[in-house]
Amino acid sequence: MDQDLMQQESKLELDEEISLIDILYFLKDAWKVIAIFGLIGVALSTAYLAITPKQYEAAAQITMAQIGAANNNNPLGVNIEEPALLIARMSSPTSFTPKVTAVCGLENQANGALTLSKSIKLTVPKGVANVVELKTFGPTPQAAQECNLAVFEHIKTTQSQIVAPYIADAKVKLDDDIERLAKAKDLVAKADKSGSAIGAAYLSTRDEMRFLLDEITALKNIILSNQRRATRLVAPIYASDAPIAPKKRVVLAAGLFGGLFLGLLIALARSMIARIKSEAGGVL
Repeated sequence: MDQDLMQQESKLELDEEISLIDILYFLKDAWKVIAIFGLIGVALSTAYLAITPKQYEAAAQITMAQIGAANNNNPLGVNIEEPALLIARMSSPTSFTPKVTAVCGLENQANGALTLSKSIKLTVPKGVANVVELKTFGPTPQAAQECNLAVFEHIKTTQSQIVAPYIADAKVKLDDDIERLAKAKDLVAKADKSGSAIGAAYLSTRDEMRFLLDEITALKNIILSNQRRATRLVAPIYASDAPIAPKKRVVLAAGLFGGLFLGLLIALARSMIARIKSEAGGVL
């Protein structure tokens, strides 16, 4: 029993050695075919790199427009538009004007605005609540940068349009408060002259004057700070001189390994066909 088991193990080891030798012989005979197809793969990937248009990226970080708070609880103001809402709005083709589409080089496309909405990238940097990062793409660094600037100016304009009604309402309210304050001051002055400064109406008017002064200060803060808190760039738009696509190393590696694998398959197929013919001839 033990002797039979040892013989079987020896036979398996011999089969493994024979299989390894067969593989080495196969590679010796087939290396030229594999190498040729590897070179063909590299040549095809090189041709692909030569004919595929390069794509460049421009990036900018944009601070959301803010409006001053009506009280001092938030001296930094509040966002006109939250970054998540801006990203959702800019994902719609109707958000872009023909001018922006033309600057980004998509004016001749049937669905240029749709293409632009899908090609730009807007993300929120981690840990920042009022900033978005905008990435645009183009056939040259300058084209990508011009597209980025056009989209930024569009965002700035639309956020200015969003805040405009609030500023208009604040101006109307400010004018009304100034008029009410003038009347209250006139009433107090008359009361001082008539000696009725201790009346209930007098005290109520003085309280109203304090309230109006505080409200006027808050409204002026909203109106005057509007321009300082407009949509702005954190830093100048950056466009790299190195293309982001096509990726040269990835394409060349894919061409090389794809060619080698195809060459291996063809060599295996030729070897199997030759073996089948040999066996068929031996039988006949």
